[in-house]
Amino acid sequence: MNGQALPPVRNFSPAEYNAGNQNWMVSQADNRKVYFANNNGLLEYNGEQWYSYTTPNESIVRSVHWHDGLLYTGSFMDFGYWEQLPDNTLTYISLVEKFKVSLKEDEQFWNIISNKSGVLFQSLDRLYTYNPTSGKIRTVLENPKLTKVFEVNNRIFYNVQDSGLFEFVTGKSILIASTEAINGEVIEMSDSGSYISIITSTNSLFKLDFNELELVSKNQFPRPITVYSATKLMGGDFAIGTISNGLLIVNKQGAVQYQIDKRQGLTNNTVLSVFEDLDKNLWLGLDNGIDFIDLQSPFKAFIDRTGRLGTVYAAYSKDSELYLGTNQGLYFKSAESTEFQFVEGTQGQVWMLKNIDGTLFCGHNLGTFTIEGTKAIKISGTVGTWDIQTLKNRPDILIQGSYNGLNVLENKGVGWQFRNKIDGFGISSKDIALVDNTIYVGHEQRGLYELKVDDQLETIIDERLVTNVGFGMKSDVITLGEDVLYSNDQGIYIKEKNSEDFVLNSKLSSLISSNGYSSGRMNKITENSFWLFTKKSLIEVVIEPINNSFETKRILVPQYKRSETKGYESIIQLHNDSYLMGTSQGYLLMDGKELAKSTNTLVLDRIIVTNKNNSQELLEIQNEHSISNNIKSIQFLFYTTEYDAFSNVKYQYKLNGSEKEWSKPFEQGSLWFENLSYGSYQLDIRAIVNGSLLETEISTEFEIEPPFYATKLALLFYLLILIGMLLLVGAFSRWYYKRKRDHELEKQKQQMELNLLKSQKDLADLKNQQLNSDIDSRNRELAVTTMAMIKKNETLNELKEELDNLPKTSESKSLKKMLEKSLNSKQDWLTFEEAFNNVDKDFFKKIKEMHPSLTSGDLRLCVYLRLNLSSKEVAPLLNISPRSVEIKRYRLRKKLGLTREESLTSYIVEI
Repeated sequence: MNGQALPPVRNFSPAEYNAGNQNWMVSQADNRKVYFANNNGLLEYNGEQWYSYTTPNESIVRSVHWHDGLLYTGSFMDFGYWEQLPDNTLTYISLVEKFKVSLKEDEQFWNIISNKSGVLFQSLDRLYTYNPTSGKIRTVLENPKLTKVFEVNNRIFYNVQDSGLFEFVTGKSILIASTEAINGEVIEMSDSGSYISIITSTNSLFKLDFNELELVSKNQFPRPITVYSATKLMGGDFAIGTISNGLLIVNKQGAVQYQIDKRQGLTNNTVLSVFEDLDKNLWLGLDNGIDFIDLQSPFKAFIDRTGRLGTVYAAYSKDSELYLGTNQGLYFKSAESTEFQFVEGTQGQVWMLKNIDGTLFCGHNLGTFTIEGTKAIKISGTVGTWDIQTLKNRPDILIQGSYNGLNVLENKGVGWQFRNKIDGFGISSKDIALVDNTIYVGHEQRGLYELKVDDQLETIIDERLVTNVGFGMKSDVITLGEDVLYSNDQGIYIKEKNSEDFVLNSKLSSLISSNGYSSGRMNKITENSFWLFTKKSLIEVVIEPINNSFETKRILVPQYKRSETKGYESIIQLHNDSYLMGTSQGYLLMDGKELAKSTNTLVLDRIIVTNKNNSQELLEIQNEHSISNNIKSIQFLFYTTEYDAFSNVKYQYKLNGSEKEWSKPFEQGSLWFENLSYGSYQLDIRAIVNGSLLETEISTEFEIEPPFYATKLALLFYLLILIGMLLLVGAFSRWYYKRKRDHELEKQKQQMELNLLKSQKDLADLKNQQLNSDIDSRNRELAVTTMAMIKKNETLNELKEELDNLPKTSESKSLKKMLEKSLNSKQDWLTFEEAFNNVDKDFFKKIKEMHPSLTSGDLRLCVYLRLNLSSKEVAPLLNISPRSVEIKRYRLRKKLGLTREESLTSYIVEI
């Protein structure tokens, strides 16, 4: 089991970057974006997002190279460069097509190098040179077995299969070394100061000095290794990619510093390309994926991928010797070895490793062991040991926290032995702290106990549960200086030397609350310092000796990257401010310094607008944007090229118009806004790298155009409509009020006419009343006249009859003649006729027209009948008898042509 700690490895699978498995070459632009020649085309990675581009012929991209602001690629039957468009995407310009370059059949371009004069494109048959200034392309070398071309100190070298290494000088090829001399094919050549270093396919290192070849080292492995790719690192070492053995880091002397293969975290053991970026880290193009080796990370990791070692719970180091206590036992590695060996007899869970006065104690599931080299000696009588603490001024006594309570270990000069169990307390004592004769025991489910022990350390004489601190899982208790500290998810409580009780410390508690509670574990390093483990970071706490205050230092590495076991975190100090921390698969080494402040900048990379029909478009990267109202969503993609596996990168934003404060930090380099209303916006974005704000911020303005109904044209249209409506309303109002006025005038006119008619009617009614009154008066006059005539005639007839009964004398005869004359007087009829005509003037006219044959006597009878007079009443008026009246009536009926059934009176009344 290799015990060597290696730099962190980040894996990128084809599913993650969404392209082909194989990656043939790697390059990096000045803006730190990384590019990969991939089976599916060109890959671009900026630390946040992956983008892929296909070539016009959709072939495999075999080579990629950044030079002088342009990205060059080579593929099947084509080579050219990519230009960046205003929307930050890339577009391809084929030099073969542009300059009509004649290529050989099936020619592929596997390598691109550059120098001051131009760019060289190499296939397996030819070498082409392109001068960007003159725009000329020419073939400078042709060989059907050309495998690799190198540029070193402005000298051009190339390797020919089965022939050897040549230098190309002024159009001529000079053999430098044969294939036999270099024992294989040349994979890499690089400048090493006074000489040129050569790495071959057989993992051999040569030195070329004034064309003199010298072997530096051969393959150091017991089996043959085939090298496929290599590069010289800025520090002088070599990174070598192999066909089936992963990556080798080799120093100038050819000694292998370490190997990283699939067992140490590589995705694949076939390394097709190796590239050192601007930050001195490695990118590996693999046969199946891409890996990033974080050479500059302050962290180094040992990962036990075999599972033999297990989860590391405790560690101890001295003079480059290292002990690891795991859930499977105790392991040891000496300074000379790179392999861990198991310490016999320690099979099982190790909880603690602690050096006390030169003796290494191992707290184990089986009890307490003392460790001497690779030998473990169990202290008889001990059971499941959590922890061991020293007692002040008693170097011969130790207090052991065990599964069943507290025990006393004693050294009488012949080694440590179990002395006694402290009676009165039988609870599992995982976390213990000692202050004189007081023992503090932390129990995750019961809380913190304060125990007073007798002077003989045999019995608990007083027990108190500290109630004001509560309890919680993953809690811990330690002594720091002369104080006692207790931590849980509520915070950190301190009981100072002369204090009666524990008090919540706001400063230390804020470290937990602001960084997220992961565990209350306080891993004590010295008497004045300890480490806290939170979700967001590792925090070192140190007592400042002058003013007795707490000084803190944060290393922003989130818990999920550290992979420790919560509640059982362990960290030990090694040397030069470096530390070892146990993890679930091994351990981490860190130099204790805060992660370096990022020098990168924050860059806005894409603006993607999704329209309501789900179509997408990329906007140009500029300060101001005008976006159609047809927008459904707008996405902003941004990045800072922090590739460090342990870097902590977060972003914040504020969108003026909807947010006044910066948002909560988030990790993904993208923002997505949906259903934004129309108007002007300003988006500000900033990055926080390892707890520090980057100096650069993104600020971009955009405007969402209003819908048509809210545009200026629409507003003008609305204004015209409004004016039109106002004019219409004005016209309608005028028409309405004129109509109303006319109506009122008409109404008044009608009223006046009605009043006039009413007046006329009243006048007519008055006249009618007058007429009726006249008629009534005349009728009464007629009636009076008629009755008077009847009465007079009746009286005269009575007088006449009386005269007839008297003796006839001349006086009686004279009187009788007077009476007869009076009875037959026309004057009475004329008076009656005038009165009748006043009442019914048209009667005579009508009846004469209807019956012209009627005599005056008949007319008189008709008049009397019209007055509805009976025969008896008519008789005196005609001075005849009633019988004669009936005869006259009979004769009149015949003249009028009436039948027997028809009423004579009714007929005359109805005329």
